[in-house]
Amino acid sequence: MQLNSSVFKIISQIKPAIIIFVLLTIITGIAYPLFVTGIAEVAFPWQAHGSLIIVEGKYSGSALIGQPFSSDKYFRGRPSATSPAYNSGLSSGSNLGPTNPELKNRVSASVDALHTENPDTAKLIPIDLVTSSGSGLDPDISVASAYYQIPRIAKIRGIGEEELTALVNQHIQGPQFGVLGESRVNFLLLNQALDKYQISSQSGKQLLSSDTVKSLSDNTANVFGIRDSDWLQFGLFFVVLFLLVVPIGRFMARIYQGETTFLTRIIAPVERWILKTAGIRADEEMDWKTFAISLMVFNILGILVVFLLQLTQQYLPLNPIGLGGVAPDLSLNTAVSFATNTNWQAYSGETTLSYLTQMIGLTVQNFLSSATGMAVLIALIYGFSRKQTGFIGNFWVLLLRSVWILLPLSIVLSVILVSQGSVQNFDAPVTVPLLDPLTDNGSVVTATQVLPQGPAASQIAIKLLGTNGGGYFNVNSAHPYENPTPLSNFLEILGLLLIPAGLCYTFGRMIGSVKKGIALLIAMTLIFIPLIGICFWVEQAGNPLLGISGVDQTSSALQPGGNMEGKEVRFGILNSALFAVATTATSCGAVNSMHDSFTPLGGMIPLMMIQFGEIVFGGVGSGLGVMIIYVIIAMFIAGLMVGRTPEYLGKKIEPHEMTLAAVIILIPIVAILIGTAVAVMLDAGTSSVLNPGAHGLSEILYAFSSAVGNNGSAFGGLSANTLFYNCALALEMFVGRYPMLILLLALAGLFVQKKIVPPSEGTLQDHRPLFIIWLVFVIVSVGILSFLPALALGPVAEYLILMGGI
Repeated sequence: MQLNSSVFKIISQIKPAIIIFVLLTIITGIAYPLFVTGIAEVAFPWQAHGSLIIVEGKYSGSALIGQPFSSDKYFRGRPSATSPAYNSGLSSGSNLGPTNPELKNRVSASVDALHTENPDTAKLIPIDLVTSSGSGLDPDISVASAYYQIPRIAKIRGIGEEELTALVNQHIQGPQFGVLGESRVNFLLLNQALDKYQISSQSGKQLLSSDTVKSLSDNTANVFGIRDSDWLQFGLFFVVLFLLVVPIGRFMARIYQGETTFLTRIIAPVERWILKTAGIRADEEMDWKTFAISLMVFNILGILVVFLLQLTQQYLPLNPIGLGGVAPDLSLNTAVSFATNTNWQAYSGETTLSYLTQMIGLTVQNFLSSATGMAVLIALIYGFSRKQTGFIGNFWVLLLRSVWILLPLSIVLSVILVSQGSVQNFDAPVTVPLLDPLTDNGSVVTATQVLPQGPAASQIAIKLLGTNGGGYFNVNSAHPYENPTPLSNFLEILGLLLIPAGLCYTFGRMIGSVKKGIALLIAMTLIFIPLIGICFWVEQAGNPLLGISGVDQTSSALQPGGNMEGKEVRFGILNSALFAVATTATSCGAVNSMHDSFTPLGGMIPLMMIQFGEIVFGGVGSGLGVMIIYVIIAMFIAGLMVGRTPEYLGKKIEPHEMTLAAVIILIPIVAILIGTAVAVMLDAGTSSVLNPGAHGLSEILYAFSSAVGNNGSAFGGLSANTLFYNCALALEMFVGRYPMLILLLALAGLFVQKKIVPPSEGTLQDHRPLFIIWLVFVIVSVGILSFLPALALGPVAEYLILMGGI
């Protein structure tokens, strides 16, 4: 009888699942990107189409994408890991680990070549000039790198060094708004201007006054060895974030509680129509089992649709370069990845997925997977705020209201990203001639560059706001078309933290005690800021194995310095470290630099953030949900210590609740360690490793941590597009997502039936500083003790190797 009842519940949810899925696909996968494209075409047409440079009526490149230069008469960019160099059709970093002999050999060769090419230059070689960027397409070099090349180019072209310095200074882009990012030089624009200047000079048209323009100063103010500009950017980010917590948190609470907002006139009739069409009554609530069934039916439908869409994309429209169908194992991996809010990508977006697949497959899942996690959190909140009932809300209503939160924020962010240079169009890729055709031993390798296009900005916005992380292009937010400027980078980091931080306020408001929600936010911040500091400090210190004679890794006003392998010049060290820690703290997985090339301790910090359970600040909804589990565990332990029955928010924590909480914490720990152990024992697991030794173990450990933690970032040196990894990681992503959500709902179902006990003198105050510190201690202890042996064999061992100079 009970089985028949469960089957009936499953069948009864199929119709609303299909109808709501189709309607939300139309809204988020078709209407939303078309709407953003329309705004982009009207307001920012040049940026939306790739910031293309026109010379004499013809395209000659993009202002955001670097080009290869092999001739000695031009300023050279950074080494590119793409093949051929600066291949914008397939962006890529080197993903060489800091102890990989290949990295040291490549840098040594670059140093020797630069010394040979620039015999008249006595300056140290700036580190960015001998390290490859995260994208392989970095359009910039540091000011120091431009100055370093002036004597060579001046001699070859017969131009005075003072004149050339003046030309370089004209092309220096300082920090955006005087605060954000690094000073830099776009070397393609500089080289185009150099050709034009020499022609004009030869014709008698002097364009520069060399005696009025001087080189920039290398002097840099710093505090505790850190540049003032870095302190300022760091402080500004947190000021803006915390100023937005209350208005965003209040807005979300009002949406979920059905209160009037400035969007009510738009979303309320749409919501009523969708629910009516699906046969759902908004006031008909669910118990936790029905809620879980609805969630699973809806998400399995999403997996199936994305899987089939990839297999058949060659027969569908919006496929301008004629991409074929995706292999079944990769299709399964990607479908599970995006439905679980993991967004692990074992493929290159530029060469694998059509525009249509990106839109109605991935963009839609970015909305729906995020909305699923948020709906579960609200159900958990109902479990604490309601008393002696069996209902925790209606999944379909909470899902829709989560989308109404994500959609307007995504529109705003995507339009701003377009204004900075993120592409948003439906054009085919554009082919442009190289200013200096790429040669090898005198033979031309390529004389053109293919610039990708597509509806990228609309997907980038929701990948961040929904803490999804899946990039439109292969290198994600390191790509100049995904993250063009320091301002876009600032907003992208802010976007991935905004909703998780705001939900702490939403939680407090909905349980009737804002200070309890703010206490959780403070606990998160106490973990977050020190770990950012450590990551920044070790990356800024540089790679001692690259301390080759003649290479400068010190930071200054003219260069970011530090370990620049896998990082973009426009972001430098601070913004790369901040992005890396924030994206792994929030279960986002987007990256603006290649984590595989971080120093051992620098790479260990993002790995630890995932292994802490991604609760700082966590994925939208799910992160705060697991944070509450840690609160329950901390309360239980504290209660045992003082001999009281533990309680949280007036609800007694009893054996059933503690059992569920313990299982929720143990599932990811066990899944990560078992998956890693299996992979390192099989040839199918170890054969995909790029970097040798301890770093190779870190690559595998990071992959399984990222999959189970539904993060999606990676130590990119692991070649994960294999049958073993596609299937193993798909299973890990599924296990890391749905059992956790179902158990959170079961926990909500237990708590919602309990009565609320008024606080007494012996009640532990869960918003006081002492409890916040205790909570942080519990989180850090569980994370470190669970993974210490694995971390010791991976990043810690590699650090010792690095310090030993082996």
